[in-house]
Amino acid sequence: MSIWPKDLVHSIACRRCVLFFGAGVSMNSVGNNGVRPPSWADFLSEAAQQIGPPRKKIVKEILALIKSGDFLTAAEVIRNEIKQEKFTNLVKARFHTPDFKAAPIHKTLFNLDLRIAITPNFDSIYETAAGERGAGAITTKIYHDDDIADCLRRHERVLIKSHGTISSPNKLIFTRTDYAKARNDNSQFYELLDALLRTHTFIFVGCGVNDPDIRSLLENYRYRHPYGQSHYFVTASKNFCPEVQAVLSESLKINIIEYPATKDHANLSKELEVLTTLVELERIELSKNQSW
Repeated sequence: MSIWPKDLVHSIACRRCVLFFGAGVSMNSVGNNGVRPPSWADFLSEAAQQIGPPRKKIVKEILALIKSGDFLTAAEVIRNEIKQEKFTNLVKARFHTPDFKAAPIHKTLFNLDLRIAITPNFDSIYETAAGERGAGAITTKIYHDDDIADCLRRHERVLIKSHGTISSPNKLIFTRTDYAKARNDNSQFYELLDALLRTHTFIFVGCGVNDPDIRSLLENYRYRHPYGQSHYFVTASKNFCPEVQAVLSESLKINIIEYPATKDHANLSKELEVLTTLVELERIELSKNQSW
């Protein structure tokens, strides 16, 4: 039995769906010497060690913040302690220098053939997968660009990088201050995201429900549009008990889709391949009936 709801398959087939993918997708990639992109927790834990022995108390407090999931505060303290240049160099060393290759999951997501994709990831792995289709396969826009709306109205595939890109490390959104500044300086971008939530179906893949952008966007949508359609959040089974699922579904207005949990999350790729097949079949049917 498929885990994919028919309404979601139909929305994707009609290209009325927005793909929002997070760090869980990038972590499938492999770079030089077999290294993989770190999780937020792993990267910040490593960065905290750059502070040095004389500041052991601060390092301990940072690790406690990371353990509690408060990555934004942890990142801000780390950056303040080791300074911007050293922090930026560490970001480049862990997310760019290893030359990560696109994983099968990136290609599968690209094959869903959706016009709009959004990611907080600042690596270039998804663009690498798109580039295999040839130059111009995708247009990449950054949260601070002033022509995103114009690109979305054109008939081209667009990737929006909501936290910035590794090629402009000084404009990455990492900390609480970064978030506050971005929301103030680029309010039109967040208004655009809200408009997309109202007019499209979102599918979140490889994301956490505690991501500040995701929570803020979905909570605002939930209370501004109480009768709007729910979006879809893909996660491993057993991540949430039924009671927590019910609260998340209600407070964030999402339908939770679970794939069978394994340590390597291999079933996510398998289920996404099934989704791609279902979408292709639905598009064939839509073409026959001319019911786009």
